[in-house]
Amino acid sequence: MVNVPVITKRELNTYFLSPIAYVVLTAFALAQGIMFSLAIRPPLDPANTAQWALFIPLFLLMVAVPLLTMRLLSEEANRGTIETLMTTPVTEVEVALGKFLGALMFAVVMFVPILVEVAFLFSLGRMDVGPLLSGFLGLLLLTAQFIAVGLLCSALTRIQVASAIVSFVILLGFYFLRYVGRDSLAPMARVLQYISPATHYVDFLRGIVDTRALSYYVVTTAAFLFLTVKALELRKWR
Repeated sequence: MVNVPVITKRELNTYFLSPIAYVVLTAFALAQGIMFSLAIRPPLDPANTAQWALFIPLFLLMVAVPLLTMRLLSEEANRGTIETLMTTPVTEVEVALGKFLGALMFAVVMFVPILVEVAFLFSLGRMDVGPLLSGFLGLLLLTAQFIAVGLLCSALTRIQVASAIVSFVILLGFYFLRYVGRDSLAPMARVLQYISPATHYVDFLRGIVDTRALSYYVVTTAAFLFLTVKALELRKWR
């Protein structure tokens, strides 16, 4: 795993030199700010407004993450540099983890406007810190899962736009699973609702840190990273 920090640093440098990344950051901050401003109306409840400020990114990330991850492996494959990368003393696991961590670290920068909004609400009234901390933890886990999905899609195609579209469709589909058979007690309906990231994210926003929710995000993120590694191995054998 000695090459993971090197690849991570390389991806971070690439992001900070990419105009698309700055466009995504700006658009995310503007959309977050507009939605937050619409929630500020008297009588203002700082706690509920903070919860709303953390809920907004659930939808914004479904658009932002595919745009940030679409180039991670698709660009390498399209330029032919993926073959060079895979012939160096670097394993597929190191490539997947390095690119995943680089994208995750850059995505965390998008949380800065949310921190500013929460700090503003703190100045208006006292709030319980517990739900805020669990909310940010849930946001980090949600972002990691979304990036793992986008990374897998990027590993499966040479076309960046196709990668972005497929990952967006998958993330959107995952979200709507929450509403499948919502009033049904059928086991299959409950399984589909459990698969939806939104189901668990809402619990984090309420201050509920359940080991089942933690396990869900860790396992699903690891599963998508595992599939990415297998996709890289298949590309290498080809």
